[in-house]
Amino acid sequence: MININKITKKYKKFLIAYSGGIDSTVLLYKLIEIRKKYNIKIRAIHINHQLNKKSKKWSKHCKKICKINNIPFILKKIKINKPNLNTESKARKKRYKVFKKKLVKNEILLTGHNLNDQCETFFLAIKRGSGTTGLSGIAYKKKFYKNYLLRPLLKYSRKKIETWAKKRKLKWIEDKSNYNTSYDRNFIRHKIFPKITKRWNFFLKNCFRSIKLINSENKIINKFINPIIKKNLFLDKTLNIKKIKKMDIKIIYIIIRKWINIQGGKMPSLKFLKNILNTVIYKKKKKNPKIQLKKYEIWNYQDRLYWIKKKPKMKNYIIFWKYPFKKLKLPKNFGTLEIKNKKYTKKNFYIKKPKKSQIITIKFQTKKKIRIKNKKKKIKKIYNELKIPPWKRKTTPLLFYNKKFISAIGLFVTKKKYNKKEKNISIIWKKNIS
Repeated sequence: MININKITKKYKKFLIAYSGGIDSTVLLYKLIEIRKKYNIKIRAIHINHQLNKKSKKWSKHCKKICKINNIPFILKKIKINKPNLNTESKARKKRYKVFKKKLVKNEILLTGHNLNDQCETFFLAIKRGSGTTGLSGIAYKKKFYKNYLLRPLLKYSRKKIETWAKKRKLKWIEDKSNYNTSYDRNFIRHKIFPKITKRWNFFLKNCFRSIKLINSENKIINKFINPIIKKNLFLDKTLNIKKIKKMDIKIIYIIIRKWINIQGGKMPSLKFLKNILNTVIYKKKKKNPKIQLKKYEIWNYQDRLYWIKKKPKMKNYIIFWKYPFKKLKLPKNFGTLEIKNKKYTKKNFYIKKPKKSQIITIKFQTKKKIRIKNKKKKIKKIYNELKIPPWKRKTTPLLFYNKKFISAIGLFVTKKKYNKKEKNISIIWKKNIS
């Protein structure tokens, strides 16, 4: 017997992620079964990933079932660029973005994940070398933006769900790509689990039990770790590691995992955590070390960890500003520069208006020494004195009149004598990226 009545005690509005597969079909019909009794409202959303020749046919099937059962139906198409072995992950991200947009106030998102899915996820976490958070598996209930996401079938095996569906002669979609064992999850599902469950028929239940135990232990760990993170986390989500780096290594690993999760990053492997510890936190090689995690970089700057989106290399860029009183668009989505005659900036940041004969260029790097307060200094030393983080140094536009360095825009202005008779102006840098 499959019972999902518990969810109706607190919630009355549901949006079901309806793929048309057996799990979401059983979930839909269970909701239909209890709809009148508990006075609940149901809507269904179907995502067409456009990856299969039969995807249109599947969408029509789902629409037809909803129409027959008087359920409001939402159909949304998404496109996955360059399908590969990472397609499943890309599709999931896009899918959940659509769910977020379509949810209404007080509506709960429901998905048809089952016990087998839970155990497969557990195995995948072991393969990645995950910690307790990864091994906690799929959550039965989790906060989903301003709403909640529930998985009512999580404790039921695929076999039990199939039995329920066949008994009621339900029709569902069979996606042949679910049998493609080049995908890790399908390999576990079709090659590994049948052998394990044949030998130990109690395996799935015990797997579920282990996940619950890990979840319980994880909650206890969180009670200890969360106050440490809260105490050392700044409003910009940077992490003060002055005291943390003196703690036991295992505690540091947990803190860093959770900090990466706060940034929205994926859980790193133990090997990667060791690299963060040695390279970034303990600074074994560089003064301001960094490590890359996909599109992001983790920096240690003045004993604070920063999560920075990777910046493009701007070293060799030279941009000619032919029409200085027209807005200049910078490359690589770096925003725009605009000269204003009005005094928009601090007095120390005023520059002199360029002469018509002067060639104005923007660079992002210079080896010339700069005169500041009657002293010549390298730009690196000035950045250090101003406490400018390394990642900002490489992306700050540098203004030149002919070959004279005038300003690091928004940071400092040189004291060179130039254009004495010209008026003071301001340059505004509107950034597109952080």
